[in-house]
Amino acid sequence: ALVGLISGDYAAGLGALAGLAPDAALISLASGSPPLSEIGSSLGEAIPWGLCVSSLTDDDARTYEDGGSDLLAFSLEGTPVSALASDGMARILRIEPSIEIEQLRTIDALPIDAVLLSMPGVSAPWTLADLATIAGISQRVDKYLLLGVSQLPGAKDLEAIREVGVQALVADVGAVAVESLAKLKAALLDMPKQRPPAKGRAAALLPSSVFFPEPAAGHE
Repeated sequence: ALVGLISGDYAAGLGALAGLAPDAALISLASGSPPLSEIGSSLGEAIPWGLCVSSLTDDDARTYEDGGSDLLAFSLEGTPVSALASDGMARILRIEPSIEIEQLRTIDALPIDAVLLSMPGVSAPWTLADLATIAGISQRVDKYLLLGVSQLPGAKDLEAIREVGVQALVADVGAVAVESLAKLKAALLDMPKQRPPAKGRAAALLPSSVFFPEPAAGHE
C-alpha cells in the first residue's frame, strides 16, 4: 500500500494527496496544521487519513477520533496507555531502526495495530544491510509493518522490500515529487500479487489494494 505523509505546506500536500489518491494519508501535526474538518473534507471519504503526533493525551485521542481520524501514529515514549483505549482508530507505533532488541520483543504485547519504521536515510540502490534491518524487525513483530522513506525505492527494490515483511510505504509528499509518487503507485500496482496477511484493524483501515490486493471471487 502507499501512504502519503504531509509534514509541511499542508494546503499543497492535501491537494497533492487528493489528486494522487493513495491508500491512506498521514498528517504530521505541528504549528499551522489545518483543522481536522478541513483535512477530512480535502481528502474525502475514499482516503482513510490519520495523524502523526509527537505527544498524546486522553483528550487528544478523543478529539482526533471525534474529528474523523482513522489512524493515529505516536511514539513509544510518553504515550499513555489510556490514550490508546479506543478501537476507533488504527494505532500505529513509530519506531527507529536503532530500537533496542529488548523493546522490540515486547511490541506484540502492546495495544497497537501497526508499526511504522522510519528509514529516511536510505537511498537507492537498497542494500542487503537495509533489508536486514527491516527483516530484523518484521521477524520479531507480528504487526502490520509500514516503512517510512524519503527517497523512493526502484521497482526491483520494491519486491525485495515486500519480501522482508513490509506491507505499506509511507512517503512524504513534501520531499518527493507527486509525479514520482504516481510512478511508484503504478509500480506497486504492477507487482506480482500476494495474499494479504491477517493484521486486524490496521489492515481494514489501510486498504490492501496495492501490496496485498483482495483475492478474486471464487479463489482462496
